Amino acid sequence: MGLEQNAWPLIQLFSFDNKITIQYNKAGGTQKVDLQYNEIQNISLSLDRNGYPQSAEVIVLLNDIQLNQDPTDEDSWTFKVNSPPATFYQAFTDSGTNSANGGAGLVNLIPHLSNLGFEDNGILTMSLGTVVELQTNNRQPVNSVSDGTNTFNNIITLVESQKNSGIFESFDSNNNSLIGIKSDAPRGQSGIIEYNSRKTSIVSGTFTASLSLNDGKGPQPGKRTPITLSDNDQNINPQKQDDLDVFRSTNIIPSLKIGEPITLEKSTNVRFYPSGGSNLVSGGTLTPSSVPDKNSKRLVIDSGQTTFPANFNFEMISIELNVSANDLKELLLNTSVSGTSGTNWINYDLRSISNQLGITDFSKTNMTLNFGLSDTTPIQILDPGDINSAKGLIQIDNADVQAINSKSGNVFLVINFDSGNTGVSGLISSETQKQPIVFDLFSFGEKNSNTVNNAIYRFELKETGVNSGVFSGTMEYVITNQVNVFDPNLIKSLRTIDDDIRFLISNRLLDEKGINISYSDISQVGQEVPTSSKSDILTHSGTVGFSSPSYRFGQPVLVRLIDPDLNTNSDQIDIYLVNNDPNSSNVDTVGDSSGGLLLEIKIKDTRYKRCTINGVEYGGLAATGFTLMETGKKTGVFEGVFKMPTQICDKTGTKLISTAGGTLDAKYNDFRDKFGQPNIFETGRNQQQQTLGSPPILNNDVFTIPKYKQTAEVVLTGTLDNHKRGTPLTATLVEPDQSLSSFGVYPTSSGEYKVVITLNHDSLTGHYGINLEYLGKSVGSTSFLVTKNSIPEWIKNNGKLWSSNKVSDTEFINGLEHLIKENILKVSASATTEKHSPVVPDWIKTTVSLWAEHKISDDEFLSAMEYLVQKGIIRV
Repeated sequence: MGLEQNAWPLIQLFSFDNKITIQYNKAGGTQKVDLQYNEIQNISLSLDRNGYPQSAEVIVLLNDIQLNQDPTDEDSWTFKVNSPPATFYQAFTDSGTNSANGGAGLVNLIPHLSNLGFEDNGILTMSLGTVVELQTNNRQPVNSVSDGTNTFNNIITLVESQKNSGIFESFDSNNNSLIGIKSDAPRGQSGIIEYNSRKTSIVSGTFTASLSLNDGKGPQPGKRTPITLSDNDQNINPQKQDDLDVFRSTNIIPSLKIGEPITLEKSTNVRFYPSGGSNLVSGGTLTPSSVPDKNSKRLVIDSGQTTFPANFNFEMISIELNVSANDLKELLLNTSVSGTSGTNWINYDLRSISNQLGITDFSKTNMTLNFGLSDTTPIQILDPGDINSAKGLIQIDNADVQAINSKSGNVFLVINFDSGNTGVSGLISSETQKQPIVFDLFSFGEKNSNTVNNAIYRFELKETGVNSGVFSGTMEYVITNQVNVFDPNLIKSLRTIDDDIRFLISNRLLDEKGINISYSDISQVGQEVPTSSKSDILTHSGTVGFSSPSYRFGQPVLVRLIDPDLNTNSDQIDIYLVNNDPNSSNVDTVGDSSGGLLLEIKIKDTRYKRCTINGVEYGGLAATGFTLMETGKKTGVFEGVFKMPTQICDKTGTKLISTAGGTLDAKYNDFRDKFGQPNIFETGRNQQQQTLGSPPILNNDVFTIPKYKQTAEVVLTGTLDNHKRGTPLTATLVEPDQSLSSFGVYPTSSGEYKVVITLNHDSLTGHYGINLEYLGKSVGSTSFLVTKNSIPEWIKNNGKLWSSNKVSDTEFINGLEHLIKENILKVSASATTEKHSPVVPDWIKTTVSLWAEHKISDDEFLSAMEYLVQKGIIRV
């Protein structure tokens, strides 16, 4: 046959009808196989989902065993999808290199398909419309093929998923598809893909998002709280897990703003300046920019919409902030002014400049604030060497803040990536992506006895699974105290742009002042609907005590301090040291040398403090090596040990006195108690309640107002020591309106007591206090918070849109399902049925409209919805 004798295996193609027998005559008998020629079954084309958001990847799977021509390799088929169509075999290898492409071997097979046994299959066409666009990937790196004479555009290449499978894919090893949705695709329109005479629609659309904090106890200091965003619009690539990175312009970023930081929200007039320098006023190339995401306040630069010189090298950018010098003076803390303390910071993210425009070395970067581009004395707020990466949080020097105080006029930010003229530059060349950047000015501290806390935090949530459309992350907050309140190291520990946000709180934030994580959702109706998740931020009262009521000389004294607010880091065991500075007025206390006093140990009403007598130094608490160490990560419980001394320095520091027969006391300076106020807890002052028994314990700190005809119980328990049988404990309830009510509670024979307070639908919201007394002595006190039903704001937005016929019945009912799932709307199991296409009577919309317009309460709305579900008028 003229074949190479070592060639094996052999593949030979035959053309036959109906049936053929392959027979091998071997010694001892023959072997044969009958091959039956028949119709190809199960030819199908499928998409990964029914609807697609803007900029999404469209994954196509084609099942056609007839395209499996070579069972030993992954076949590759290229289709010209517009008119006239064309079909090519192996234009590219399965890895994307040229095979038949570029030469006479590239043959359009459409005239020969019927001779090869194809019927309606073998031809793939598309109508792109205003929705779909064709792309390239690693398996098809170009957007056209050629036979050496003719060029064929509008092509897609499908490659077999594995050898001999007959299943062909539109995506490559990086999960990038050859078919995508346009970034400006209109909602509710479609493109068409057709194979085997069957058409499939590629529909563009948007989905309504929900955002929630997933911790039933609410955020706690130094503990991570999960955050979940559900939004299929952000599920861009169904073949991999998407991340909501700040540097991707198509992403919408959930954000938390506290106070009034300065951002790029109002910025305009972005200019790029070429390498080698250029005049700020007359030079530079004006480049379009916008702030499409009003919550994350990122400035999105569109370098692809500007005509730059070919391969334009740049080294500098200027941005008009559209804020004034007075705005800066209002925000920034000038510590040279009496009554002002704290720090100022630059929060920046230039990763898009690094990833897309090639700036990788930031060691020579500086940032200046120019008050008008012609400013001859700009203020350099970031010096070369201050940063070495594309993202960070950097402190502003006090001298720079003082210099700003003498300025006036409109402010421009100038970023120079090559301040040392070392040749560092970026490159703009046929850019197809936009560049989102972040520049913020933060301030933390105190001005005129008022707390200052101005910052914004952006959540880079991560998709929980491939094609899930659900994104998650965490957040934790740290509360300032007298030791760290002005400490720059505390600010450096914050995570401002991350999937694990760490933010700073200076005081409790309740009700309308609570934190609000905001998200600019484009809902199913194609309109921007603000979505948010609100939460109170609480502070906590601390206590301190000893492990024993009395100690002998030389015996270890265990001090235990409990305050969740001192838990500042979920990943570390927090430790508070003793001030060892002899020149400090707070020497030998737990605190710092700058005056922050946390804990003081007193013996015989005298601080356990050092002194020098006749040239001999006698140590205090610091000399014992005492520290307050957290008992474990996130516990908020701190312990320290010292030995009971036989002698201590007296108050004058001129003589030693014996500790025998004296009192031992610990004084804790609580920076913020549960009411957000400074408080001092002393073991001596609180000794009565300690000796009477265990402190009272609540079953929860926060309660939600129950629904109509339902109740919730606040349960307080504790134990009395040496109680008199038949003598009641007096409990006094202080309601949010400061009204008082008292009642008696009888302890059990073992001294245990239980106080139950019942809440109903018309109970007051706010803070309640409980004071306990026994035989005229205080047993203890505690408090709890009562809040309203937490109906997510997005459900109210849906209700408003639904009542005006802008949202479908299905989407509104999805909101009710969420309320049932979260146990906000309570219905019996018998009231629910399987999902179907719901039709809700129009008269129900009146109730929803009144609720959305705040004309009826949440309770009335929930009661109405519960009734409608239970009666089967609404089925979920």
